Amino acid sequence: MPAPWRTSETGWRGASDLVRRESPRRLLWLPVALAVGIGWYFALPAEPPAWMGPGGALAALGTALSLRRWTVPAWGALLVVAMCIGFSAAELRTRTQATVMLDRELWAELEGRVAAIERRPSDWRLTLHQIRLSGDAAGERSPSGARIAVAMRLVQSSGSAIGIGDSVRMRVRLRPPSAPVAPGAFDFQRDAFFRGFGAVGFAVGPVSVVSRGSARWDGEAWEAVDRLRDVVARRIRSALPDPAGSIAAAMLVGDRAGIDEPTAAAFRQTGLAHLLAISGLHMGLVAGTVFAVVRLALAACPTIALRRPIKKWAAAAALATAAFYLLLAGAPVPTQRAFLMTGLVLCAVLLDREAVSLHMVAWAAAAVLLIAPESLIGPSFQLSFAAVTALVAVWEGVSGRRSLRGSRRFGAVRHAMRYLFGVVATSVVASLVTAPIVAHHFQQVPILGAIANVMAVPVTAFVTMPAGIASLIVMPIGLEAWPLAAMGWGIEATLWAAAAAIDGPLTAIGVTALGTAPLAVLAVGGLWLAIWRTAIRWVGVMIAGVAAIVIGLERPPDALISADGKLSAVHVDGTGWLVSRENGGGFVRKAWQRRWGGSPDSSFLATDLAEASERFACDGLGCVVRINGRVLTVPTTPEAAIEDCDHADIIVTGVHFRRGCPSNAIVIDRSDLRRNGTHAIWLSAGGVRIRSVAAERGHRPWVTAH
Repeated sequence: MPAPWRTSETGWRGASDLVRRESPRRLLWLPVALAVGIGWYFALPAEPPAWMGPGGALAALGTALSLRRWTVPAWGALLVVAMCIGFSAAELRTRTQATVMLDRELWAELEGRVAAIERRPSDWRLTLHQIRLSGDAAGERSPSGARIAVAMRLVQSSGSAIGIGDSVRMRVRLRPPSAPVAPGAFDFQRDAFFRGFGAVGFAVGPVSVVSRGSARWDGEAWEAVDRLRDVVARRIRSALPDPAGSIAAAMLVGDRAGIDEPTAAAFRQTGLAHLLAISGLHMGLVAGTVFAVVRLALAACPTIALRRPIKKWAAAAALATAAFYLLLAGAPVPTQRAFLMTGLVLCAVLLDREAVSLHMVAWAAAAVLLIAPESLIGPSFQLSFAAVTALVAVWEGVSGRRSLRGSRRFGAVRHAMRYLFGVVATSVVASLVTAPIVAHHFQQVPILGAIANVMAVPVTAFVTMPAGIASLIVMPIGLEAWPLAAMGWGIEATLWAAAAAIDGPLTAIGVTALGTAPLAVLAVGGLWLAIWRTAIRWVGVMIAGVAAIVIGLERPPDALISADGKLSAVHVDGTGWLVSRENGGGFVRKAWQRRWGGSPDSSFLATDLAEASERFACDGLGCVVRINGRVLTVPTTPEAAIEDCDHADIIVTGVHFRRGCPSNAIVIDRSDLRRNGTHAIWLSAGGVRIRSVAAERGHRPWVTAH
């Protein structure tokens, strides 16, 4: 007897027919399922479930094979296979990462080998590996071993004679990387764990060079590349004054440490920050310039042009140049992604295949995620692939339309107008798609980004990067001054565009942090729109609408208290945020302002300056907040906490409170804060909801004790 879904004209059979009609596109959902598995792994606070590992992948694969006659069930099983593979890749990456995280602050005599040098405007920052600690810290659980890196700060006068590969000795103060400043905020410890940083700190006193590193290729391949990058960056800065020199170094070798904060802020607020990171734009310009020059040079020789595949030769030269540029940039994850995507396009040219398609984007993303699964949760991966996916989807939708081809009249003018329209459209599409991601990670959205990009991108494409490529080519013979001067003109034009945009109204607006769940739902809705081609694609609009509703229903916490108990803030309707100290808290205070205040410059009013009301009152012993019929108190002494037991629903204090309340009041004291990190509290008529950093993160290798 046939299965019911094979005899019905609707239901499973109708779904199967739909999937069959979209068969060329359904492969695109496999990388999406891979990403879902990776995201699931990092979102889980507890130990990963066993069924999501390789065993689950094999079971789902067997199910897919047994159901291969039925399209929809078999395809669903294959998606589970991809999800399990992503989950397993993330777990394997975590288990094989050998970073040893420091678990407490300490002073130590340190000796290590310099792996990288960042020359920042105010100081230098060294990355050290092959660490050895001596003195009282020798027996501690410390970051030691060849794969461990420690970031250090030292003044320029001490570091001026230090080079990559040198062994140095110094007295340092080390601490673990910072935990998240609030539940759901960026996890610095997780980022440091996957980058190999077991501790951060600063040097105290003189820094002595124990031994000099070898200047030849001695087996430390990446060290030799870093030396080359350091030499190139120094020669760029010697030819171009700052800030143009530091921006040129960022564009050509990925060294952004020398860019001062006002310049970096101007680029962020005007949507031009992508010009400072070696990503798809830079890799595409480098490869495209080499491709065009080589093909034009070969075309000038009729004997070669008529008998040889000069287009493929130019693609091979561009691919080799892109690989060298990847190494010169230090091969960070964003540049790896850009190289993969550029390499796939060039390989498509070599194989006479379609160069620009969503399949190319999807499998480039899958390759990156299998190599570095942790990149999924970072802003760089999300921003670049969201923008590229949207642009390619729009290109696929409009490229075949005859109305866009235009006539052959007014050729030069028409091409110029089409290019200008393309830049504007690209900027608008990329800005719209990446706005939720920018809001999630940076709590601000650039408004004039499209206008700034219209001015800056053509200059970068036709002046800045070609001149930069020419300077790299002639640098070995010492003739880089003239090309770098031309590159400096392009950078000055970009700085002018940034200054013009930042002086305009609504350059960037501050927004409250967008939650992870709404961002994930928006991503699914956007992918649904981009992947499907039939009418079913409009379901993506409904999915995005659900995310918008969730975003609208979210509200900031009513109270925050830091992990050390020294800084607290409460949100009172009609008044805004009130903090326990006017100037205290430093980094944590600014992060709270960005995340929930809408802007890093928005001021939180100090509690001692706020006027008392029915909902809020403070004195020398603490504060009392009444929200939605609930009472929250923040006492500053144990005696005040005991007094608050009689009328409070929840007590949050930075002091030790060893005795419990006779009432049912919830008490969070200094011990809870140290153990669980920053707490966020919501008060409603239905009860009290509490989120802590520890509850969000769970027990993971990168989590250290507070």
